[in-house]
Amino acid sequence: MSDTNTKGPATAVVLFTMDRALKVLLAATAGGWQLPSGPVAAGETLAACAKRTLEQSVRQADIYLEQLYTFDGATLGTYDTGILVAYYALAPLNRAGVLHRDSRWFPLAEHPPLPDGQDRVVTCASDRLVAKLAYTTIAHQFLPDQFTLAELQSVYEAISQQPLDKRNFRRRLQASDHLVETGGIRRDGRHRPARLYRLRQPDKVTTLKQGSAGK
Repeated sequence: MSDTNTKGPATAVVLFTMDRALKVLLAATAGGWQLPSGPVAAGETLAACAKRTLEQSVRQADIYLEQLYTFDGATLGTYDTGILVAYYALAPLNRAGVLHRDSRWFPLAEHPPLPDGQDRVVTCASDRLVAKLAYTTIAHQFLPDQFTLAELQSVYEAISQQPLDKRNFRRRLQASDHLVETGGIRRDGRHRPARLYRLRQPDKVTTLKQGSAGK
C-alpha cells in the first residue's frame, strides 16, 4: 500500500458496504490504517489507478466506482501532500469480495483516525452518498440482485440515519418505475411472505423521476 504523502498525483478510494450499518474498508499501514490509495503511475489514467489501488485491498470486480472530488494539501489540512483525486465505491456485503490480509471493514461511525487528512475524504464520500439517495438509485448498489422493499428501506435508513414512513417510501419507489417485480417471494419466520424485486437497470445508477424516494 502506497502512502499518499507525495507531491505527485495520487488516488484514494472510499469503499463502502452495508451490514445493518455502513462500513468502510481500510488498509493496514505501519502506523495504523488508511484508505486504499496510491500514486498515479506514468501513463495511467486516474480511473485505472483507483481500480488498481482498490484491488490491492479487495479481490472483487464489478464494484460501483465513481470519482468524488479532487483535494489538495490545503483542503486536506496537510500542506506537504500533493493532489489527491478521491473516488468512492459501493459493494453489497455478499459480493464484497475477498479481503487481502492487511484490509478490514470498520463501521463508518467508529473507524480509526486516518492520516493525511483522509478523514475529510471519508466525510465527503458519506455526504455525497446521502445526497444521492434523494434523486438516484444508488442505494440499490448495496443489495443483492433480488430484494424486498423492507430490505431496500433498511438501506435508505442506515445511510440517512433517519426513519422513513413505510407507506410513502414504497409509493415513491414504485412510482419511479425503476423496480420490477420478479414474481418470487421471501419467507422470514412468522412474517408474511414478502415480494421480491429487482432493479430495471442493475448495472447503472439512474436518476429517479418522482423526486425523493427517501422522504
